Amino acid sequence: MEEKCSYKKFKDLVLCYVKRKFDTDVNIEIHNVVKNNSFELEGMVIIENGKNISPNFYLQLYYQEYLHGTCIEDIVAQMLKRYEELQYEDFSNFSMDIESCMDKIVCRLVSYEKNSKLLEDIPHIRFLDLAIIFYCLVTENKDGIGSIRISNKIMENWNMTVKMLYQVAIYNTERLFPKVFCSLQSMLESMLVSGTKEMSEAFYDAYDYNLQDVKAPFILTNRRGINGAAVILYPDCLKEIGKMAGDDLYIIPSSIHELIIVPDYIQTHPKELRRMVKEVNTSCVAAEEVLSDMIYKYSVEKNVIEICN
Repeated sequence: MEEKCSYKKFKDLVLCYVKRKFDTDVNIEIHNVVKNNSFELEGMVIIENGKNISPNFYLQLYYQEYLHGTCIEDIVAQMLKRYEELQYEDFSNFSMDIESCMDKIVCRLVSYEKNSKLLEDIPHIRFLDLAIIFYCLVTENKDGIGSIRISNKIMENWNMTVKMLYQVAIYNTERLFPKVFCSLQSMLESMLVSGTKEMSEAFYDAYDYNLQDVKAPFILTNRRGINGAAVILYPDCLKEIGKMAGDDLYIIPSSIHELIIVPDYIQTHPKELRRMVKEVNTSCVAAEEVLSDMIYKYSVEKNVIEICN
């Protein structure tokens, strides 16, 4: 079996191979990128004359592919294909002026504690043990979503307040990323049929059945299945589900991408749910995708959500 090279050697080889693929002078820059939950990655960007856009190629993630058997030549080919595809997208009209960004401002839910340092530099709203943060969409296609995190400086340049950001963001997020609510079984079947994490339109606003007639648990996310935990912020979302269930709801943070909903009539003990969440976060969820170790309960009568102690 071929011995794998170290991460440093891998990085040096990737940079060398990428430079060889360009006939003209090209600069390769590597910088640290702070992701969700203070997870840091080394991002590589390609700076070529006449072109002003490049994806961040996260080298640690590609190194994991290498360790699992993908050769460096194939990894570089993946990078260059993605880089070239991006050049065909039209960014000529993109601007960070508030007029251009107003309909692209969206929000996400993240851990407050795990992002404490990051939150010092960005506008946010405390929500339970979580934080609502804001982004501006740049691209959205079959390969994913490209966005720019809104900093305090950007907010100040826009002459906006956090409250104003939230009002715009919650409207845009619900409009651009409609909620999906369905049984876990239905979601898995949809993903198997479509071959993608994106949800079928058949599950949009699936509020036409009695929850007690459908096997729990249920999944709450958005159509893209990306940063879907934010749907919990959509106006009347939990109120409608609680009304359909006819009971209070336990809300389990599966990840930043989706939530698991368990009606109270299932009679599951909160301590057992919290133990399960901790185990799953530790063993199954990527560090940068963990939302919380807590579970929450929504009261139909009070129309409030609280942390279960």
